[in-house]
Amino acid sequence: MTAQQFLHKYGQAADNVDIKSSIQTFWERMRQGLTGKCQAMPMIPTYLTDVNRTLIKPDVKRILIDAGGTNFRTATGYFDGQGRPHIENILKSKMPASDGTYYSKERFYSAMADNVSALLDKADDIGFCFSYQVNMGKDVDGEVVMFSKEINAPEVIGTRVGYETLLACQKYSGKKRNIVILNDTVATLLGGMATSNKKYSAYIGYIYGTGTNACYVEDTANITKVDDLPAGKMLVNTECGNFDGFTTGYFDKTCIAKTAVPNRQLFEKMTSGKYLADIIAEALSAAKRDGIFKGDVELNPFELKDVSSLLNDGEFPCKFDNGADMAFAKDVAVELIERAAKMGAVVVSSIAIKACQNSDKSLPVAVVAEGTTFNKLTGYRTAFEKYLTDILGGYGLTYEIVQGDELNLVGTLMATMIF
Repeated sequence: MTAQQFLHKYGQAADNVDIKSSIQTFWERMRQGLTGKCQAMPMIPTYLTDVNRTLIKPDVKRILIDAGGTNFRTATGYFDGQGRPHIENILKSKMPASDGTYYSKERFYSAMADNVSALLDKADDIGFCFSYQVNMGKDVDGEVVMFSKEINAPEVIGTRVGYETLLACQKYSGKKRNIVILNDTVATLLGGMATSNKKYSAYIGYIYGTGTNACYVEDTANITKVDDLPAGKMLVNTECGNFDGFTTGYFDKTCIAKTAVPNRQLFEKMTSGKYLADIIAEALSAAKRDGIFKGDVELNPFELKDVSSLLNDGEFPCKFDNGADMAFAKDVAVELIERAAKMGAVVVSSIAIKACQNSDKSLPVAVVAEGTTFNKLTGYRTAFEKYLTDILGGYGLTYEIVQGDELNLVGTLMATMIF
């Protein structure tokens, strides 16, 4: 039995993903989300409307915060007279509550303030890239809806991130400040927009790291769940990590059942860096139970970086006493990475096709892609681009992957230009 045949039996092979039907389901979830009829994919308005490079204010310094799935970063930044971004004073620490330690509301926001305290005398207004689902308000502050990536801070749910962060900062500085909250995909998109002088038919922000999500620019006339929006183009955070339209396989279900909130973030838990190593581990355990391995196999815990090491003939925590069994394990990992890339390409393609409906299709779509897993997981980007090329080509579209230095922080700086 080949690895592909083995995974197909459990509903985990790349060919178990139906592209055409998945795109149709994704479009329907987008439509429902924009009208307020879908909780699975909330399509969150950012209230950042008609943001573009003309808004850049030169030599205005801001404080920047980036709360990611693994890391918490602070910095200062400004655009110079030529519109070039400058990011300075970067400090990195571990994201509070990301290691399973319980954080109360007070402890969580105190950690935010502690990490930014050294920068409070260097600038006034703050941009805060918060990589978790929030309901945004017209004041560009957001109320936490839920935590993904197993963040253990339940008291923070329901609180307003900007308000509480500014309140916590009062113990270090009483200065009055503005703050804008935005998602990491929005920050990524704006970072690509701020640093690129090329013309594109549309911008898509795509994160594939510890978690996964995407955003795009939508006509406000289509965001019917919000009354009295001004005419224009608004960035929308899809929260597509919640997408429930892909068929879960046996190993997906096993891993999802072990998470804190099993009925949420299904697409993310089937594909992203936080969970994919566990899915691969479940597959190898099933192969051992099924008697597929011919020799002695010692299965030990491993991370996704270990999978890349295995695929590049490096060290791997699991032990195989013959080359055939190791080759099978590699093939399992390759196929599951291919499947994750295929699903990622379906999601990004669906958004791109929607975003380009009224655009110049002769111009490429800018896919502003960020995330350690996207850049470092062996085989993912190659497979993702293969599927993206095939799908978008069928709709007469092309694309370019746009990347750059510190795009999350640059995009967060860009968002503060609304002040």
